[in-house]
Amino acid sequence: MAVDAIIIGGGLGGSALAEQLAKAGHDVVVFERETEFKDRVRGENMLPWGVAAARRLGILDDLIAAGGNQANTWMPYAMGRPSPPRDLRATTPGRDTMLNIFHPDMQDAVMKRAIDAGATVMRGATVLSLDAGPNKSPSVTYEFEGKLLAETARIVVGADGRSSNMRIWGGFEVQRDPKFLTIAGSIVENTDVPEDGAYLCMGPGFASFWAPLGQRKSRTYFVYPTAAGKRRLTGKDKLDDFLQALQSVGTPASWTDGARAIGPLAEFDGADRWVDSPAKNGVVLIGDAAASSDPSWGSGLSLTLADVEHLANQLKGNADWNAAISDYARQHDEYYGALHRIHSWMRELFWTPGPEADERRHRVFSRMYQDPTGFPDSIGLGPFGPSDERARQLTLGIGY
Repeated sequence: MAVDAIIIGGGLGGSALAEQLAKAGHDVVVFERETEFKDRVRGENMLPWGVAAARRLGILDDLIAAGGNQANTWMPYAMGRPSPPRDLRATTPGRDTMLNIFHPDMQDAVMKRAIDAGATVMRGATVLSLDAGPNKSPSVTYEFEGKLLAETARIVVGADGRSSNMRIWGGFEVQRDPKFLTIAGSIVENTDVPEDGAYLCMGPGFASFWAPLGQRKSRTYFVYPTAAGKRRLTGKDKLDDFLQALQSVGTPASWTDGARAIGPLAEFDGADRWVDSPAKNGVVLIGDAAASSDPSWGSGLSLTLADVEHLANQLKGNADWNAAISDYARQHDEYYGALHRIHSWMRELFWTPGPEADERRHRVFSRMYQDPTGFPDSIGLGPFGPSDERARQLTLGIGY
């Protein structure tokens, strides 16, 4: 007998969606390959527009209880000099802050909620294939506890990340930006980075981002243009090089003096990967499987929860699930498209080198601090804020 929904991947997106559907009375099965979630250097900073979605989905309090550190302040540094801090509680519609949380703890907390809501979660299950097409219910073949099994559902949801097999098996064509930024990340301990904020430190062509986790630990990233030459900051033998890279961008000395990076350390290409219209033949994609945004801008967790919220609302509000997933795919293309535009403008503003670009940055930031009206707000509103032609011109300093 077919279930209502099969979800491939039990991380943030898969488990949060499973809870929503199970609470609505649907039969949901989640296949999660890992028996225990591990640190894989993934996003651990949720922007306020993602925190707002977590609040609406009812999972925010559990994320905080699982160790989530609420960051009330956004603080950029330029060449070691702090810019005016942003009080997030005072400048976001729902008075939402950022949330920094260790990724495995976040996954465990949301999966527990899915199980408590009645979803069936099969940990250690490996999905081997997908059978989907017009005029048929999709099904998956999987291996679990040494047995080869199959399951059919009204829909199959791919929540299996950046290297999604569901995306491939479902016949979705992947779009990709050119390689531009490379990002390396690890956890830094014994750091004096203030724990009530999140911090971007911009140096001459490089940047670091700090998401404090509490107890003097921070998930920390180093970002640089790929054209500058790969630094290959991967593996334990590169941890000292990673710390030196963080220091090179004007990071306050007290944050790194006596600090040490603790693995794993990994470096990866930040280019966006996405599919247009991520739903067909009863198969629908969410999270990084649908669109993995450049992690340099920290929108991955928030985009995942936007997907969960929009898809869950469509499925709970429409008995015709084929129509529901089509409506979700249309909505997804709209808000991801807006986010993609905003990030492309920010990339041009922040990373274009030279005196003219420096002058433009000074002009744009001065105007933004005086009056942010009309500018994109990738931190507070993400794709749900301004992203029209006027926003583009303001971001790029055109006409003033």
